[in-house]
Amino acid sequence: MLFIEKAVKCGMSRAALLSIVLLLAMGGYAQSDCFTYEDGGKTIINGLTSMGEAADKLTIPSTVTAVRSGAFQYASSELTSLTVENEGNPAFESGLFGTTGTNTLTSIDMGNGMSVTNMIALLTSVGTPKGTIVASGFSGNKDIANETWSAVTWTNVSSVTLPAELVGSQEFGSADVYGRFNINKEIISFCTSATFLDDDQGSNQLFYVADGIEDDGRLHIQRVKYIAAGQGVLIHRSGSSSGYADVQRTGDIDDDNSQAKTDKALYNKNMLVGVTEATSIDATAGDYTNFVLKDGVFHRTTGGTIKANRAYLQIPTNKLARAERVTISFDNNEAGINILTSAPTQREEGSGCYDLQGRKVTQPTKGIYIMNGKKHVIK
Repeated sequence: MLFIEKAVKCGMSRAALLSIVLLLAMGGYAQSDCFTYEDGGKTIINGLTSMGEAADKLTIPSTVTAVRSGAFQYASSELTSLTVENEGNPAFESGLFGTTGTNTLTSIDMGNGMSVTNMIALLTSVGTPKGTIVASGFSGNKDIANETWSAVTWTNVSSVTLPAELVGSQEFGSADVYGRFNINKEIISFCTSATFLDDDQGSNQLFYVADGIEDDGRLHIQRVKYIAAGQGVLIHRSGSSSGYADVQRTGDIDDDNSQAKTDKALYNKNMLVGVTEATSIDATAGDYTNFVLKDGVFHRTTGGTIKANRAYLQIPTNKLARAERVTISFDNNEAGINILTSAPTQREEGSGCYDLQGRKVTQPTKGIYIMNGKKHVIK
């Protein structure tokens, strides 16, 4: 039997909940100002109704697999908030508000498990939301979004937050558009087809590019505020358990302010190569050696496939000829510059002395050398 349960935060007692069940059994409806649908072993929502006053908040549990046409018709006069529980991915039929219902939604949260197809079906079915839309994650082919976002009317939407991979260059009317970067590790690489601006509003997720090699073999990274379209970046989750960062989409980086000029110059020297589609790479590319990020460390690759929306590191072969990995250290200084310290420790298990280009040295002089697998400085 389908029934509507008032949300716990609304303070409904067990007796009141029993009254709802009895009313439904008798064909009546219960008054409520917010409710959570409980499927009672079923996974399809056919209709949501209440007596006297429609509910204003609806949460759809992750167990629900489908929501039928007209499901919100009688609960629609004050339905302002719709939430799909995390991991939920229900399919939505067209016309959720039926022929007589009115869309009064000001907030839609699609959770973190919705497929692109079902996200678009929901937005198309409810018509034009009048407030905010949030989807913290998605599954399925992101190309579907690029082809079908035009089916959604964004006129009255004030703010849209979608996974950064989905935002791209499509239009969202006059809404403020945010990209959500999901971060499941302390350090990840990323690349997206849109340009975003990190405005530092409460985010502990910081963005970096790699802009050069020092004479001592260190790899410079510098923080950027603009996450440029098509460019590879590193995202560092510093001092936070939060798994995502929201940044606002903006136009292409130009020279209209000092931050834009600084970041544009850094991207011109960026050694991180971003990909927006799964891409095969070789161990080397011309005069460069390729490194891929794994567990917070860049490792020399023998070739393989880089996942979509990720980045790999290209280092001039003559700079770190035999480096096997590049370790990462985020040590802030007053200038906001951080250092990635490379570890060109080939033959770590072996013996001998080598310079930073991997050449064996019999009589080392002043400089930095790798001796028996460890870095030494001779002054």
